[in-house]
Amino acid sequence: MQEEKYTVKSTRKRILKEAEILFAAKGFEGTGIEEIARNVGIRKSVIYYHFENKSQILQILLEEFVSEGVAFKTGLFEHYEKTFSSDLDKIVSEMIDFLSARWRIVTILLMESLKNPSKLPLLDQWNFKSPATQEVVKYAEAHHIGIPRRITHDVKAMHEAFFMLSLPFIGYTIFADKWCEHMGYDKKKSRDNFVDSCLWYLRERMMKRSEGS
Repeated sequence: MQEEKYTVKSTRKRILKEAEILFAAKGFEGTGIEEIARNVGIRKSVIYYHFENKSQILQILLEEFVSEGVAFKTGLFEHYEKTFSSDLDKIVSEMIDFLSARWRIVTILLMESLKNPSKLPLLDQWNFKSPATQEVVKYAEAHHIGIPRRITHDVKAMHEAFFMLSLPFIGYTIFADKWCEHMGYDKKKSRDNFVDSCLWYLRERMMKRSEGS
């Protein structure tokens, strides 16, 4: 076996990476600890040195996704503080890039929510009242950006944002390339169309709501 070649930290990262790949391809229930160990090139006991069980591996993957999301959003607010409204197209494009780079974890969230409706990890991750979301809202307000607060201020706004913004982003992340390949549609045009749809929602609903319309 080759685990001796790697540090404890790097081995843990490799376990998480292989688990993410397998969970996205086969589902959480369809993936065994033995298969993760085999793909990493370590003994099964090494996985249990780093993690209590398979559920903890998934939980850590989700927590990392949330942490990366908070860092990404706060970075956007800082970078676009003075041009947020005029640069919405760039912001939406960066959001697409962020999720596309993490398409496996987005796939896992959707798959496991459909397979296990009693847990619904997708709703947990897009919980507009979560501590992570509240951190983002406070950071946005500190940079004079009001959209996050408008999305989270009441249940109706959260409902609308989830079904009109969050779910479309999830669907686009998972299915856009496959849809374009199946339909013979240009991927750049697909992306441009999706950005335009998001901009319509943000400008016609979110921005106007703040103006009292």
